[in-house]
Formats: sequence, structure tokens, C-alpha cells
Amino acid sequence: MEKTSKNGLDLIRISAGKLKGVWGKAFLAALIYVTPLIALCAIPYAGWAISIALFGYLTLGFINYMQKLLKGENPKLSVLFVQPEFAQAIFLGIIMAVGVIVGTILFIIPGILMIGYYSLSLFVLNEERIVNVTDTLNVAARKMNGNKTGLFAYKVIFYLFYALVGAATLVGLLFIAKLYETQMALAIVLGVVLVLVAIVLISIITIYFYAANVVFYDEIVRPVEVKGYELTSEKEANVAEVKVEEVKAENVQEPAPAPAEENADVKNVDAKPAPKKATTTKTAAKKSTTKKTTTAKKAPSKTTKTTTKKD
Repeated sequence: MEKTSKNGLDLIRISAGKLKGVWGKAFLAALIYVTPLIALCAIPYAGWAISIALFGYLTLGFINYMQKLLKGENPKLSVLFVQPEFAQAIFLGIIMAVGVIVGTILFIIPGILMIGYYSLSLFVLNEERIVNVTDTLNVAARKMNGNKTGLFAYKVIFYLFYALVGAATLVGLLFIAKLYETQMALAIVLGVVLVLVAIVLISIITIYFYAANVVFYDEIVRPVEVKGYELTSEKEANVAEVKVEEVKAENVQEPAPAPAEENADVKNVDAKPAPKKATTTKTAAKKSTTKKTTTAKKAPSKTTKTTTKKD
């Protein structure tokens, strides 16, 4: 898929193709992800609050699992629950859920804008490991500049499927509630079956929905560079710690040049005898010259003696 593609159906087709061979694993992970969120919604007020609080944490784990799965890796199901950024994910989930709910209740447009700007914040958190929640939201919003049309091109389709399943489940629950007054046992059985069917259908939709999210983020959103914005991420913190440790190691190893000085002294000591040899040769040369001069001086005296005797 090209980065400029805005065809939602094409994106769904590509993501469905990536699920071939790993659909069963994705479905099992989706069941684990969706079931507690739906089950908690059956408990009024407290269950709803807990579901909203767990939304970001469970979604981050599912995103991480789906990214690894679609890359050809074989992730374990424990990836769904082991997230070092769980605190940031919980806060992001609460902000996104409350923003979408309130924006949709008041006006539809604010809720849509919330989805357009911040729906991929958990992807940014999973990729960049940004410590600050505000930074994560800002980076996600900047990465979505120019890409919101492509986002809605496929998300609207999945939201319609979610809405259809939700509406059908709600109608079924209303029917079961009336049946409960006359046939309690049958109503309970039908209620359990209805909830299980809803969980399965929502899990299937979720598989393709997040597969499309992964493809959209990897091929369109991730390449977008956010310039002029300083981030405080765990990756940068780890790199800084490694650099500090390297500097400390270098400072510890600074006394190492001492042996080099000793070697230099040894070399200097070894190099000193050479001038001594030169001086000895010079002294020898001086001695030889002095001997020659003395012999030269003695020679004329002998000749003078011989000449005097002859006279």
C-alpha cells in the first residue's frame, strides 16, 4: 500500500491478507482482550469505571501483540498483560474514553475530532515509550496531520460494524428482560448465549480493526517525523544512561597512560648509551691524534741527533 492511499477498503484488504496463517492466535488474543471489558460493563457504575480504567492498559498490550504477530514473530499471550508503560496507558485510555464519550454526547463532531487526533496515541506510546502523557498526545496529534482522512476512511466501516453488533445486543437484552418476568430460566440462558455471541462477534471485528490500525500506523503514520519537539522517552533515557556509564568507564581508565610514561623512560634509558659510545669513539679518536702528534714531534729530534754526530 502506498503512503498516500486513502482507500479504506484497500487498507482492510491488506490487513486481512496479513492475518492469513495467524488468524487463530489473533482471535484468541482478541477474546482475552475483549471479554473483561464487556463483562465489566454488565456491572453498573463500578464496572463501567473499571472497564474505562483498564481500557488503555489492555489495549496497549493487544496493540503490542498484534504488531509482533503481523511482523511474523510468535509472541506469547503474556505480552497482553506485561507492559512497562501501564500507568501512562491507563491515563491515556481514560482521557481518550472520556473525551470520546463526552464529545459524542454533547456534539458528534468533538468526538470525531478526538478520534482523529488521538486514537493512535497508544501506538505512539508503544513505539516511542514516551514518559509524559501530554507529550504522547501531542506527538500523536502531530503525526495525524494530513492523515485523518485516511484514518476515517477505514475506521468508519468498523465503527458501523461495532454499532450494529451493539444495537442487536441491546435489542436482545430488552427482549430478554421482558421474558425474565415470565420465564426466568430461559431468559438467563438466552442472556448468557447473547453475551457470548456478542463477545465473539466483537472479537472478530476487533481482529481486523486493529490489524488495519497496525498497517495504517506502520505504513503511513510512523514515517511522519515530528520536528521541533523535544521528547523525554525511555529509549532516550536508556541511551543517556549508557553514555554516562561509558564516560565513567573512560574516567576510570584514565590512569592507564602511566605505563606509557614508564615505557618512555625505559626507552630513554635504552637510548642514552648511544651518546656514550659516540663520546668514547671521540675520545679514542682524540687519543689516536694525540699519539700521532707526539710521535710526529719526537721524530725531528732523532734526525737532529744524527746530524750532529756526523758533524
